[in-house]
Order: sequence, then structure tokens, then C-alpha cells
Amino acid sequence: MPLDESTRFVMRMFSKHYREAPLHMPDRFSKREFGFMFFDRQGMVRHVGFPQRAQLKNYLVEQVPAHVYYSCAYYEKPDAQTMAEKSWQGADLIFDLDADHVEGAQDLPYAKMLVRVKEEVIRLIDEFLLGDLGFDQDDLRIVFSGGRGYHVHISDPKVLKLSSHERREIVDYITGTDLDIDWVFPSTTFEIGRFKDRVDADRKRAMPLASEGGWRARMRKGIDSLLEELERLTNTEATMRLAEMFKDSKREIGKKTIEGLYKDLFGGRKGRRGVDRMRDENTFEVFSEKRHADAFMDLVDMRVRVKMKGETDEPVTSDIKRLIRLPSSLHGKTGFEVVPLDRDRLDEFDPFRDAVPETLGDEAVEIVLENPVQLDLRDERFDLGPGKAEVPTFAAVHLICRKQARIGP
Repeated sequence: MPLDESTRFVMRMFSKHYREAPLHMPDRFSKREFGFMFFDRQGMVRHVGFPQRAQLKNYLVEQVPAHVYYSCAYYEKPDAQTMAEKSWQGADLIFDLDADHVEGAQDLPYAKMLVRVKEEVIRLIDEFLLGDLGFDQDDLRIVFSGGRGYHVHISDPKVLKLSSHERREIVDYITGTDLDIDWVFPSTTFEIGRFKDRVDADRKRAMPLASEGGWRARMRKGIDSLLEELERLTNTEATMRLAEMFKDSKREIGKKTIEGLYKDLFGGRKGRRGVDRMRDENTFEVFSEKRHADAFMDLVDMRVRVKMKGETDEPVTSDIKRLIRLPSSLHGKTGFEVVPLDRDRLDEFDPFRDAVPETLGDEAVEIVLENPVQLDLRDERFDLGPGKAEVPTFAAVHLICRKQARIGP
């Protein structure tokens, strides 16, 4: 099928990039499988190996793929056509976070979407990977995907031989999957009465402590944040807010239960209120009725656990043979570069400035737009109406890849 002028233009620019840009090769690249998707043909080409950097560079310049991938796994024979023949030797631990995994991000404009996803990847790195899981920053590599998110690669020797199941358990920890609330709120048994040979007992729950670390510390932080939010509101505002929070509860929470829950927490004199006892005595036993305590536990599970969890794409992390985007390659749907980063650079990283390839140049190109477009690239503002417009090459590539413009009459 003949290619349109827009596709030919983008392919020329991608080829130029691969001629001029230094390739950022993964560790032990000769042991990796490579895969490609193209502008001018369907499907994926994979099971390809490159013993030398120059061979990969020549392939990219001549074949001009739209997307370039390499395996998280190391193989004895990466170019073998079956997995059994490849002989798996280990795999990096990969975390993939994009707009599909961040609540509300999918509905945002592209630029704001990337800001929101970056906030979550910073949480993932700081709180979980470097924090709870204790990985060394030297073993961690961050990559902007060129599209809608970020990848985090961990090459610590301790993770290379982990099975899919073991990697899935890491994801479950990060996402709080199957978190045992009874473990978060440890309880002790105490005697409440005796009658002849019968002993009646009950259990008292304790609040999790920030000093315990891990998910107990995370849940305590989330509970404190929730209580502070409610404490700032008036009685009426707080009960309305609680009713709103309970809308997604698996069991019906009535108005009287909500009012009773609020009174147990914030009624009475300051210093003697339920919320003060929770904070000062680390006790959960501040509720006058079991239904109030149960409702609060529902709130903790629905709101606190969900708010405090991390996000990542479980199938990517658990897959020990996954293909992931090659840093320094270009993304065929944005024209952005797949950019390797370190943690210090991540905070200030802006894809619309830092992922626009220098190799594309800024020569004027005439494009046609169907709809008005406003965007910032390389700190330059573009406010384009429908119809013909002249823009720098780097902007033309981005707009064409995003299907917002074309070359032609």
C-alpha cells in the first residue's frame, strides 16, 4: 500500500534521528531480544538479536521502525525463534506506570495527564521502591516512555532470578492487594465476664503506629490525614462528606450510623474526644456502638487503603519476558524521545521540553490542521487555527504523529 506524504515525512525524520542520535544501549544488550513495529507494515517483528551496537543503529536507520523494544530478560540465544530455544537467564524488574493506571488521568488533556502520572511515579519510587523495598538508587533506572507514562527498571542482582509469582507479590505489596485489615489493626483478647465454667471474652483493636513502617505506617498516615480533613469541617459539612465517602460502600451505611460515627470521633471536650484518644493512646476503642466501629473500618478500607496504595501495571512487572521501549528511540504516536532519567532529574523533567528530539531540527514545515491546536514545545508556544500553518520540524513531527496535522494540500 502506498504511503501518504505525512508518513513518508515522519519516516525521514525518524531515520535522521537514528543517524545522528547516540543510542542508549541497555546493559548486556547482546543478551536481549529486540522487537519492532513499523509505519509501513502491520504486526511486530521480534526475536531479533544484535551482537554489536552498530548493527542495531544500521537497522534503525534503514528500517525506520515506529516503535523499538528490547526484552527485560537476558537470554543465551536472544534471536532464537522460540522461548525454549532462547534459554532464559534472568530478567530486570520492570514497573510501568501510565495514564491507564492512575485514577482520573485518562480524562485529562495530554500535558496535564503526564504531570499527574509523574506525581504517581515519584510516589512509587520514593515511598515503595527506595523506601519500603529498600532498593539502591544506583540499581534503579527511570525512563520516560515517550507516550503516556514512565518505566522504572531495577537491575539489582537479587531480582534477576525472581519468578513471575514472586514479582506479582511485589506488585500486590505496592498496590495493597489483599491487605489484611486485622493485621493493620492488631487486637488483643480480654475477659469480660465469667459464669460457672464459661468465660466470655472480647477483643480490643489498637491503631497502627507510624514507627512500625511498611503498610501499618502508611495506613496510620492515611487515617491521620482523613481525621484532619474531617476535623476542619463543621458538623454538617463533615457528615455530608462522610455520606459521600460511603456511597461506594459494599453495605448500606445509614444516616444515624454516620452521625453516631462523627459524634464518637468529634463529640465532647477537646482532649477527651474519640479522635484525641486515637492519636494520644493509639487506641481504636473509641466507638460507642459496634456499627460505628464497623463503618469506620469500611471507611479505612475504602478510602485510606486506596489513597495510600501505589500504582503499577501488574502484567508488565510479573512478566519475565516482557519487551519494553528502548531509551533514545522515538515513539511513533508522539514523535517524543524515550528519555532515560535519574531520580534527581525526574522532578524537573518536562516531556514537552526535554523529550522533543534535538535531531529533528527547527526548519519550517507547512502542515494542515483540521482543528485548532494549542501546545508548548521546547518552551515555544504554538497557537494554531484550522488550515495551513508553518511550524518547526520538531512541532510538525509531533502534531503528525498525534494525528492532529498532516502534510499536504
